[in-house]
Amino acid sequence: MTAAQQKTHRKPVQMELVGGKPARQRVWEQIRLHRERFQIYTIARRAEAEDETVKTYLQCLEKGGYVVKLTAEKFEFADYQLVRDTGIEAPRLTRDGQPVTQGMGQESMWRCLRMLGAMDARQLAMHASSSGFEVKETTARRYVKALKRAGYLQVVQPCNRHRGKLEVIQLIPHMNSGPRPPQIQRVGVVYDPNWNKVMHADEPEEML
Repeated sequence: MTAAQQKTHRKPVQMELVGGKPARQRVWEQIRLHRERFQIYTIARRAEAEDETVKTYLQCLEKGGYVVKLTAEKFEFADYQLVRDTGIEAPRLTRDGQPVTQGMGQESMWRCLRMLGAMDARQLAMHASSSGFEVKETTARRYVKALKRAGYLQVVQPCNRHRGKLEVIQLIPHMNSGPRPPQIQRVGVVYDPNWNKVMHADEPEEML
């Protein structure tokens, strides 16, 4: 593997999980537990994460104003303190500490499905967009289609093309797996980070 490949290479999300949680989420939880004073090594061991993963995420958190250095030692040996606690969900940040927008559409749609009950794809797009991140109806349709195939949604009212009415769907109660949205990955795979499980994968002939 070349240096360029190593730089861009990333494990599939399900391979980064422990106990159904991605590495950054585990790191964030440990930072919150040791908020007054912590080091990279301690957080890495307790979060079951690599030192480099913790270091990279701490850099993002520091640039975003979430943590501050308490000592002047080198990065690996410095003490840190959490100064901006935004809750249980780990902040999703770029390398320069800015919020990540990728995936926010799915997060917003999943939150609406969990909270608002039955709706069609057009209504789902409208409600999801109210959070400030635009979700197109075509995007909502694709997400609904994928979740239906994975067994998350039930049809409560079929579509009526003559009347211009879309299919109305609803999240099946026992499929409300948790706060993190099921991820629609490449080649027709639906992966649920709450259950750390692939919920659906298209048959090979469906992928052609």
